[in-house]
Amino acid sequence: MDYNDTYEQEIDLKELMFAVLHKWKTILAAAVVLALILGGYKGISGYRHESDQSVIDKAQENYENELEFYNKNLASCEREIENLEKDITRQQEYLEDSVLMNISPYDIWEAKAELFVKTDYEIMPDMVYQNIDLTGTVLQSYRSALNGADFIEKISNNVGMESQYLQELVEITIGRDDNNTKLNNLLIIRVRCGEEATAQKILDDILDGIPQFRTQIQSVVGTHTISEVNRSLGAKVDLALAELQRKESERLTTLNNALNVKRDELTKMEEPAPVSASFGGVIKSAVKYALIGGVLGAFMVVFFVCVGFVMSDRVYSGKELKYRFKVKLLGTLSVAGSKKEGKIDAWLSRMEGRGQNNDMNVEYGLIAANISNYAGTTVRSLLIVGGAGEELLNRVASELTGRLSGMKVIYGGNLLNDAEGLKKLPECDGVILVEQCGKSLYSNVELEIEKTCDMDKKVIGCVVFE
Repeated sequence: MDYNDTYEQEIDLKELMFAVLHKWKTILAAAVVLALILGGYKGISGYRHESDQSVIDKAQENYENELEFYNKNLASCEREIENLEKDITRQQEYLEDSVLMNISPYDIWEAKAELFVKTDYEIMPDMVYQNIDLTGTVLQSYRSALNGADFIEKISNNVGMESQYLQELVEITIGRDDNNTKLNNLLIIRVRCGEEATAQKILDDILDGIPQFRTQIQSVVGTHTISEVNRSLGAKVDLALAELQRKESERLTTLNNALNVKRDELTKMEEPAPVSASFGGVIKSAVKYALIGGVLGAFMVVFFVCVGFVMSDRVYSGKELKYRFKVKLLGTLSVAGSKKEGKIDAWLSRMEGRGQNNDMNVEYGLIAANISNYAGTTVRSLLIVGGAGEELLNRVASELTGRLSGMKVIYGGNLLNDAEGLKKLPECDGVILVEQCGKSLYSNVELEIEKTCDMDKKVIGCVVFE
């Protein structure tokens, strides 16, 4: 028989997984031990550290500083939120109630009047000292008076509009020349409104108030005359107003966004925990390190099991013997007298496909039938050899003797270290290998097959104890 001497070992992930799972007790024990070591060490060292008075004093000082910083930030954040909420309310009211903000900038009525102010100022040629030109002062006085709160309030009562919103509709400017360097003695009054009649009404009320201010300004500033030189009323498009309305709407959005940010900031603020005599932190740290230790312990065992599985030469399963050496697997048996497996180990064995037939009589009967089928009629004597213990070899030889009629079953022992068994090899027609998982070595099995083939004997198959 030619055995498979070109076999390249491959790692069976399923077998590797079950090899690890069968070590669950060791994994659990290592995890518990390392968890107790790391968790206990961290707990004891943490307890000693927390019990140190200097550490307690320092922790109290840090807590007071952190609490002071927290309270300052909390108060500041709450004030900012309150201010933002007030600004948002005011902005919403302004956007809803302001006449200017609700006018369509593409259909706006503008009432305009230009007033000319003349003083008695004259340039005196050839004179070093000139009279003071009070024109600018007079124009500014009219501008201030017409924008005065009392005057605006009076007009707002006449037109049924709040004074703050009316003031937005009125623009009073002092005219200058084209180079904007010299006054042209004009006082320009503009009124913007969404309705023609209202714009005209506001302008008329403003012009009606000029005589009363003229008397006052003339008595305080100087003699002058003021007369209307131009008046107009018409609809127009005001793109500047459209831009202003857009900015005011965006301002409300900006305020709301800022408020949301501050509320999130307030929510995320955590008050520092006071220094306590409890050792909750120490316990949490100990538990954390215990978990780390448990995981590390389990990982270490799994790692070494995997390394041992890959590096080990011991037989793990009958399936591997079959694929590695191309020998027929006659059957698998459990080692009688071994310690009974627990429920978990038994469940893992069933999952792996081991020990599915617990009736040894049935299993030996199947082995005998396989031998009869594979041996044929030319094999009259069988030599039982292998790396399993002497007791197991004798048991197989004894069980097969009564089940193989017409065949002589000979006990041969271990061909590698039993000279008597080796001497029996030429006398037999076929060889049955009996190997034991966890004890027999693949290298020894290879030598056994090699010796059998060298004697031109047939390896009928192998029986594996798992």
